[in-house]
Amino acid sequence: MHKILLIIKTFPAAVKKLFMAQMLFGLGTGVFSVLLNLYLREIGYSEEMIGRLLATQSLCAAIMSIPMGWLADKTSRRTTYLLGVILLGSGFAILGLSRNLHMLFWAVFLAGSGNGAMMVSILPYLQENGRQRQRKYIFSVNVTLMWTTSIFAGFIAGWLPRIIKLISPTQIYVEADRLQYSLWVGVFFIFLALLPAYGMAEQKHAKKSEHQIQQMSMTQTVQKPWLVIGRFAFCNSLIGFGAGMIVPYFNLYFRDWVGSSIPQIGLVFALGQFGTALGSIFSPFIANRVGLIRGVVYSQLCSLPFMALMAWSHEFWVCALCFVFRGAFMNMCVPMRQETMMEIIPDHLRARASAIDSMSWNLTWAVAMFFSGGIIKEWGYDVSLIVAFCSYLASAMIYRHLFLPWETLKNEGLT
Repeated sequence: MHKILLIIKTFPAAVKKLFMAQMLFGLGTGVFSVLLNLYLREIGYSEEMIGRLLATQSLCAAIMSIPMGWLADKTSRRTTYLLGVILLGSGFAILGLSRNLHMLFWAVFLAGSGNGAMMVSILPYLQENGRQRQRKYIFSVNVTLMWTTSIFAGFIAGWLPRIIKLISPTQIYVEADRLQYSLWVGVFFIFLALLPAYGMAEQKHAKKSEHQIQQMSMTQTVQKPWLVIGRFAFCNSLIGFGAGMIVPYFNLYFRDWVGSSIPQIGLVFALGQFGTALGSIFSPFIANRVGLIRGVVYSQLCSLPFMALMAWSHEFWVCALCFVFRGAFMNMCVPMRQETMMEIIPDHLRARASAIDSMSWNLTWAVAMFFSGGIIKEWGYDVSLIVAFCSYLASAMIYRHLFLPWETLKNEGLT
């Protein structure tokens, strides 16, 4: 742990600026992750319509990530990131202000476009502004900070409606109003992230290090970078499909399947984000012990028993603990996967690789969500969890088959 703290202290100022922005952004999105579905349900929209709204957001993120990736490669990662925060914050602001269905669809279009811009700019920015020995920790800290700040947001989100009611008990009688005002708190933090983000580095590309050149020369697949990008995208699309079947409905899962109250849902989401943050912290140790590829595969496989148990049990604490461990293991692989992709892909294609990768996830997420709400309504949450289980399992097995030879070749070249 002391070694990690020393490495973190030596992070470049450009990286620390992004981390500060990510912390504030995590506070804002954490509030929305807990309360948005509940708010939409409270103002009269069904699970099916909620699924379509969220699917539209993911579909827009998928489509817009391609031009945003091109923009990030042609201008700078900072410019694209700032644009993403503005678009996403504007979309969430409309979600927190309007109850008209047409306006809500415009809102998720803006939010999805902003999400696509941010996703394609973060990974190349971290890769190009961090030193080689720091990168495992930089990608790990990036995920950890995002989830750690979301812990606080998730914890208070469950209590924000009650706090607002205490502040103004004579004016706010409707639950929908309290949820709406709570969402405004999230919008505030998202726009606040623009302050540190403005100080991010403007450089477009970083020079290749000798280590990167060595790895490129010993890796056969990098000679066909678009093929490698397609392989990453295919594995990620399976995860996106499985996630689209159940992840957006976890707050409704706890309310309808388990029978939890809003404060309990906020507590569970906070615990889940805490578990994910812990998993991200341990990511470098897993990578050092078993390697990047095996680390991704093992962490994904470890999440599967907890998903199966969630499909069987209705007990609050059983489902809550499974939710925590599922998220911790499933997201433990994210920094390792990000580092692997940025390490293999040439720098001039990194933003577009990130764009295609995020597009594949968002596209299949959107496809799944267009009918997952109807599946849940007709057959229940257990069916959606089983479909997600199968999708995650397939992704882990295919990922191992496609990328383990690359890691073997890399290790042989370093010995």
